[in-house]
Amino acid sequence: DFNGTIVMKEPPGKYLKKEILGTSGNKPPQEVIDALFKLCSDPRNTVYVVSGDSVENVLNALGHIPNLGLAVSNGARFSPPGEPGETRRRWFTFDLGVDWDAVKRVALPVFSKYTARSNGSFVKLTSFSIGWSYYSCDPEWGSLQASHLVLELENELRAFDVRFVTLKGIVEVVPRKLNKGLIVQKVLRDTSAKYQPGVDCVLCFGDDISDEKMFTSVYSHLAEMGDEANVKPGPSVIADDGMMDEEEMDLTNKTAVEVPDRVHSFTVAVGRKQSHASFFVNGA
Repeated sequence: DFNGTIVMKEPPGKYLKKEILGTSGNKPPQEVIDALFKLCSDPRNTVYVVSGDSVENVLNALGHIPNLGLAVSNGARFSPPGEPGETRRRWFTFDLGVDWDAVKRVALPVFSKYTARSNGSFVKLTSFSIGWSYYSCDPEWGSLQASHLVLELENELRAFDVRFVTLKGIVEVVPRKLNKGLIVQKVLRDTSAKYQPGVDCVLCFGDDISDEKMFTSVYSHLAEMGDEANVKPGPSVIADDGMMDEEEMDLTNKTAVEVPDRVHSFTVAVGRKQSHASFFVNGA
């Protein structure tokens, strides 16, 4: 995870309208960058950072690290670690069965109406989410408007396969099938299929509710190892450049045929809280 895990979140100002909780544009501290460089330099490691942020912000913070996989928009778009000799990142997108342009045409006028009536609020667009931030609004007014916004969006978007995520200070519309667990599932399956006998150690960090699906995807992968016949297919993947080679298409829904002698998994929540993670650390 990126925000709140390798990048500190700014503290929320509950009664100060000008304070905004977030991390847009922030970069990890140098010791984190150094650790990522070291992890990615080992060819036996596959390292990904998963973020709800935009491509631009994540590339600005981490794009200079060789062999680092990146996933943005909560995993909807991702760029695998480059092969030796590659100088340009390739990006892929999950096909989630939603006409996102049509969703935006319906949803954006609703968001604009609530933005106009809520001083300090703004709309945030990513590849596969539309968010309405009310961090810098009056807390009571912002919360009231957020609840009304969700009710109106549920009615306006009932024809689309979307869901509504309400977090502290923000309301988001995302495809119903989208969660961070999808990219974790794909990375583990692809790595296991490509490098037999599969993944023998998994370390996964996250700090909030959106990261819980990453933890459960780790457990699901461990359960399906060696049981390829019962693997449920994940969403298909589309290359942004329109080109998918045979190996990339073949890897999409495979899992390990062989099972390593020993498999170690460490799921870690940032902050002590109720979580599916097996361990926790006190802070980012």
